[in-house]
Formats: sequence, C-alpha cells, structure tokens
Amino acid sequence: MINVRAFTDLGLVRKRNEDAILVAGWLSQTREGSLVTMDFAPTAPFTCAVADGMGGHAGGDLASRVALTVISERSVDWVDPSDIEDTLVETSEQVRAVGVDADLQGLGTTVAGLCLLDGGLVIFNVGDSPVFSITDGVLTQISIDDSVFDVNGRPTNIITQSLGQIPPVQPHLEVRPVEAGTYLLCSDGVSGVMSPEELREAVRQPDLDELAETIIETTRRNGAHDNFSFLIVEIPELSSDG
Repeated sequence: MINVRAFTDLGLVRKRNEDAILVAGWLSQTREGSLVTMDFAPTAPFTCAVADGMGGHAGGDLASRVALTVISERSVDWVDPSDIEDTLVETSEQVRAVGVDADLQGLGTTVAGLCLLDGGLVIFNVGDSPVFSITDGVLTQISIDDSVFDVNGRPTNIITQSLGQIPPVQPHLEVRPVEAGTYLLCSDGVSGVMSPEELREAVRQPDLDELAETIIETTRRNGAHDNFSFLIVEIPELSSDG
C-alpha cells in the first residue's frame, strides 16, 4: 500500500490558508490542521500535490484550490509524463482565467507533486514548493526551485514562475524508476521556516509519524508566519508485474 501523511494549516499569523493539498482526488485547505494518514492501493495513476497560492485579496487560496481541482480532474487520465506537462500548462491558463477579475489580478500558485505511472514515478513542480526524497535518513531535494537566490545560495521568496502567469509556464519534470521510497512535499511555510539543519535532523528519525509531528512542532515553534503544508508519501516495493 502507498501510505500518505497529509497536513495543511493556517499557521500562527495569516488570516487565510492559501495552501492546498491533494491526495488521490482528496483536496484539503483547512484552517486548523490535523494530521491525516491514508493508505492507497499502488494503482497508476496515483497523484499527490501541494500548492501555495499568492496574490489578490482572496486570490491565493482560490488559485491553489483551482489548480489542484484541475490537476485532480485531469490526473485520472495521465499515462505518460507529457500528459502531466500538458495538464500543468492548461492548469496555468485556468488559474490565469480566474484572475481576470480586478480584485484577483496577480493571483498565482506554486505546485509540487508526484505521480505514480505504470512507466515510472514522475516528480513535477512549478514555483518554489519543494519535493524531497528521504533515503536512509538523508534528505535530497529533487524539484527545481523557480526562485531568485540570495548571496548564500538559498532561495528567496521571490519566484520566477508560477501557475497563472502570463507567459506559458515551463514545468519541471523528473522521471524515476518505480521503486520503494519516501518523499516529502511541502510549501515554503515548512521549508522556509524550518532551517535546512532542522529539516535534515527531522528526517533522520525512521518513524514517519514522529517526523510529521516534528515538522509541525518545529514550524510552530519557529513562528509559523506563513501557511504550512506537507505530504509524506511512502511508496512500497512493487512487483515487476505491477
């Protein structure tokens, strides 16, 4: 079974949750987060994603929700990576169409996700919400940050592309073999509030429930000045015949 731990929360400062999370058709954008654990049969296509919205008076929460709704609807028909890329370009257009209203101009959203296909595991992202692999307690970022970087090489909160922007987006996709593994997808309300050292230390613990609680507790202890959301996705060893 594929095991997913899912969490999204308003944080301690913001008035709206502009993050949203998607797990196999289940979409959540709650204000007060509670950790949800789910199991799924490893049947392709299986899709999970985190979106971090921005812009406009009510635009951010709308943008992330629209994006994940479109991805949820389209992902059931995904067969190969080109389907994912086409959907992300289409999703960007759908988000931008919502933003034609004067009160919503400038809205957009990041997205970071993974999809289990028959031919491989596809990691995809637009924006700065990261996807990490966790292997033997070691954290490795797979996604590519669409960010302006500071003098220390760390990404800032200025992003270079998002779903909803005017030019066509160029999604990042990486195809990996389908093999057992653990992945962490999160908004920058986690990765930008926990230090890299805190995040690396957190993933050293093998118990994923404890990892999830450590992320929640550390983010809140550090101020939780942004909405914060994450998915921990554990993919089992699959037989060669699927």
